[in-house]
Amino acid sequence: MKIGVSTLLYENEDIITAVTKIANAGHKRIELFCEIPGLYPGKVEDRTLDALASIASLHGVVYSIHPPCKGLNPASSDPEERARVIKAYVGTIELAERLGIRDMVVHCGSKSNPDVPREAAVGLAGETLQTVGEVARRAGVAMLLENTCWGETSILRTPRDLVDLAGLCPPSTQLLLDTGHAAIWGVSLVECASAWLPRLGQIHAHDNHGEYDEHLPLGEGIIDWCRLIHFLVEESWNGVFMIEVGQQEDSARALESSLDVVHECLARRKHTCG
Repeated sequence: MKIGVSTLLYENEDIITAVTKIANAGHKRIELFCEIPGLYPGKVEDRTLDALASIASLHGVVYSIHPPCKGLNPASSDPEERARVIKAYVGTIELAERLGIRDMVVHCGSKSNPDVPREAAVGLAGETLQTVGEVARRAGVAMLLENTCWGETSILRTPRDLVDLAGLCPPSTQLLLDTGHAAIWGVSLVECASAWLPRLGQIHAHDNHGEYDEHLPLGEGIIDWCRLIHFLVEESWNGVFMIEVGQQEDSARALESSLDVVHECLARRKHTCG
């Protein structure tokens, strides 16, 4: 299991500052979130990309990338919104090419409103992801399909539904377990991870209290982290465990405390097995 850190941790900073702080803390896998100031597709300056490339070279960092998501629903009933999704995702692929990034997160989407038939929304999501997937395939960028919906507008009934949706994407597409989203969805994280192996490429790790997408540090919500981590170790999972905590009053400390939870769970399992 490889540990990574999302720049969401410094979402109110500019992208260079965010990446620099994470890299200076010694982390080698960093997710670039395109809503961080300075990284929105189509608006990125060459000097920003040059600086990101330089940081990666200096610190030995491997990037993955997360497109913009606010107001962008791949399963939207509105064709104009789906067109905006495609534009944003394709723009993110172009950034990935410039930076040599091989992995890009994509969202599964949701029904525009509860009255939309699930099958129709799934079909629209599939069309969007197929279009983006073809561009990603040609660019050599693998998609990571994330569970992003819950409640009345969810297009996922069970974890298996995400596997089925991935079947509409290029064969290189992997699955991404967002722990906070699963907690709100009310589905066991271990059940998700089990259903999504061996295509589980990445985990977005953050906590909440089961109602809102709070992006809290690990250990500050309801998630049983040791149960998930022990399962991953038992399965010899070698994907990226990406800490996706939002900006806190003391973000550096929030990251440290989250990593402490991970290390404590790993130590506890080693002690139990030993």
